[in-house]
This record gives sequence, C-alpha cells and structure tokens, in this order.
Amino acid sequence: MAGPERRRCQFCGTTLSATGSMCGSCARAAGFRRPIPDGFYEDAALRAALTRYDFGPVFTAVRQHTGLSQLQLANLLGLSQSRVSAVERGERRLTHVRLAARLADRLRIPPHLLGFPGESPGSVVAQEEVSWLERRDFLTLVTAATLGSSLHPELSRLGSLLPGEVEPAPRPRIGAADVDAIEAITDGFRRSDFAHGGGLYRAAAVTQLHQVRRLEDSSCTPKIRARLLIALAELASMAGWMAYDVDDHDAARRLWTYALDTARRADDHPRAPDLAVDVLLDMAHQALHLHSLGPVANGARAGEALHLVQLASATAANRRHPVSTITQGYIFAVLGWCRAALREPEPTRRAIGDAQDTYAAADPATTPPWAWYVTDAEITAQQGHSLYLLALNHPEFAPEAVEKLTTAATGYGVEYERSRAVILPPLACVQFQAGDIAGAVATGHDAVDAITSLSSTRGYPRLRMLNTIAAPYNSRPEVAELREHIRGVLATTMA
Repeated sequence: MAGPERRRCQFCGTTLSATGSMCGSCARAAGFRRPIPDGFYEDAALRAALTRYDFGPVFTAVRQHTGLSQLQLANLLGLSQSRVSAVERGERRLTHVRLAARLADRLRIPPHLLGFPGESPGSVVAQEEVSWLERRDFLTLVTAATLGSSLHPELSRLGSLLPGEVEPAPRPRIGAADVDAIEAITDGFRRSDFAHGGGLYRAAAVTQLHQVRRLEDSSCTPKIRARLLIALAELASMAGWMAYDVDDHDAARRLWTYALDTARRADDHPRAPDLAVDVLLDMAHQALHLHSLGPVANGARAGEALHLVQLASATAANRRHPVSTITQGYIFAVLGWCRAALREPEPTRRAIGDAQDTYAAADPATTPPWAWYVTDAEITAQQGHSLYLLALNHPEFAPEAVEKLTTAATGYGVEYERSRAVILPPLACVQFQAGDIAGAVATGHDAVDAITSLSSTRGYPRLRMLNTIAAPYNSRPEVAELREHIRGVLATTMA
C-alpha cells in the first residue's frame, strides 16, 4: 500500500505531504476556514458516534470547527444538502461501506474508529474488484451494522466492528435446547429479512454467529455436535443472504463459503446436503444479480451462476442423504433464471416446467420446516422472473411474464413485503413491453415506494432497469413523472 507521501489530492492531483485527501488550496476553495486537526475525533462523544456510524454529531462538530456550511460539506462529501441536513437531525443514517470510506478519507476520520483495517479506507475500497475468492488475504470492508469475524481458520485477519465485545460466559456443555434456540434465532432473522430486508438485523445476525461459533469448544454428544454444525452453517448462510441483500457481495461470499465448509463438516447429518445446495443456489442468485448490473451482452456472470447451479445439482445427486423435493424444485427454478439470462428460450421453458412439476410433487407432510417461505406466490414469482429475463431480449414473453408476476405480487402477504417489492420493477418493465403503459406507471410508483421502505438495496438496480425500459415512452407526461420519481430516489441512494 502506498505511503502518505505518495497520496494525491482527490480534487487537483497535487502530491500531498500529509494525511487527508486534499491539498490546502482545495481545502480553502471547499470552504474550510480551519483544517481538521490531528486528534479531533478523540473526543469521547465523537468516538461514540462514529462507533454507531451516527454521522449527525460528526457533521455538526466538523462544520462548527471548520466553518463549512451544510451546502459546502455536502459538496465535499458528494451528498445533497438535504441529506446532510437529515443526517444532522438524526433522520437519516449513512451506513454504506463505500460512503463510509469516502467520509473517512475526506474528513480525516481515523480508519479504526469506523472499524476499517489498515491505514487508508479509501485505498482498501479501491481494491474491491479483487475477489476474496482469489485473494485469501483480502480484508473485507464492513459497515457499522456488521461484525466481521474470523469465520474460517484461513481468515485470520478479519476485524471486528462490534465495540466493547463482551466475551460469552463459558459453556462447558451444550444440549438440544441450545441448538433449538439457535435454530429459532435463525428463523427469526429469516422472517425479518422477508418482511423488511436484510439490513435491519444484519449486525445482529453476524454478532450471533460470532457467539455461536464459540460453542464448538463445548462438550456435547455426537448427535448434538452434528446439529450444532448445521445450525451454525444455516446461521452463516442467513447472514450471507442479508449481506447480499444490502450489496455487500464480498462479505456474502465469505459467509456462504464458511457455511458450505461447516455443512461439509456435518456431512453425516441428513440436512447437510440440502443446506449446501441452498447455499450454492444463493450464490447463483447473487451472480445473476451482478449480471444484471453489467452490460446485457456480458454473459460471464450468468455463466458463473450456471456453473453454481450445476454444482448444486451434482451435490444433490451424489449424497447418501437426498435433498428435499422443495430444494430440488429450487434447483430447476434457478436453472431457469440462468438459461433466461443466457437468452435460451427453450431450455428456460424446460427448466420452468421441471420446477413446476417438482414443486407439485412436494408432500406438505414431509416438507422441512425451514421451507415455509416457498409459497404458491414465491413459486409463481420464480416462474415470472424467468419470463421477465427472457422478455428483456424476447419481448414476446412479456404478456406471460405480466400474468405470472401480477399473480405473485397480489399473492404475497405483508410478511413477504421484501419479496413483493423486488418483483414490482420487473413487472412494470414487462407491462411497458406488453403495451400497458398505465399499468406500468402505477406499478412503477408502487415499486419505488415499496423498495425505499425496505432495509435492502437489492431493488435499486431493478429500478434503474425500469428507468431504462421506460425511456422510449418519456414523451408521455405520466411516464416522465415516473422516471423523475425513480431518478430522484437513485440520486440520493448509494445502491
């Protein structure tokens, strides 16, 4: 990593001789009457605020010391004045990892106060394109809402963002009731995620994982040991999904990889192959999401997703414990998404049909309790999403996609609000393609309202896609209003 003497002003490029991100001339031009001195953030109240990622008191203190106005501070940080004002009033929080790194760099906040490893959070963010799967020494960035922990023996340098961590009481022995409690906690996280998105309790999930890992040192029977490993793997898998739901993709892959390794160590447990397959399919889900962020012609991520689905299918077929029918149906559903993303209509149709037949064969009496979320609405949404992906390149699939996604959207209850919210932008897209402009506009506004009410960022790229799909209809006032609504939300969001 380059030393301070090689740093350059982010605004004019001048080589800096001290820490910080801008030279004296740019600082004066930005409105600084006085610079932020060394030790400024050693104040107990500011340290406590930074620990919570509460930037309101920080912004106020910085402006009082430097003489910056709210508008000047906003321009310096790349935010709107209204957002800075809302943060100072305590009405908004800034927890996105990239934004936190930028604030640390431009306001001279010591990285360790925000939980960043190393000397320069900005320089670590610049390395985000280096995948953890290729670099075992990569130190992930995490937000104040997340505890980074040594989830695997190879990850010895992951730091903790949880201040004042309390060591759990020693547990010389654990039993079935302890594992029951872990399973109940994970189920609670899953229900919160479906209702509100992954950001709200993400920190609690990873903190809980941090604590449960220590129970591996406790004495227990072999049967309880296997159950503990499965409960631990499922908790890690849930934490990974919550990280994915707020676009912390590197952390998600770390957690999922740990979950796979833990499930492997519980190979004798009947739930192990089911859980491993679920994790691989969640990784495929993530790869397809990342595919949607890039050029439509770029099939690299879709190919990666297909490979993960194939690995999941092989895992399901080569274990002495068969996976549940529900999980087998999910394999076909995600395969359908992959084929659709790769612009393959006939293989997509076959996968949709296989998923439908498999789900129909599931016996409610033998369906595992953790699969409660696979409802008729969810199955229909999976089919509709495949058709939506096809419709992006084959508009003739749009009417059928409208039918499926509309049925799913009306079928989700309030306990599945996140699931409903993320299918609304695709529904509006295919309504535009099918010629239902009024329906698309109404669904689009509903999508914006639903997605912005969640503690999830995964829906924002779908709003961007909706904005693009709606562009050819911009001459219509109602469409122009919808696009302005979307752009206004995207302009103030780090998603």
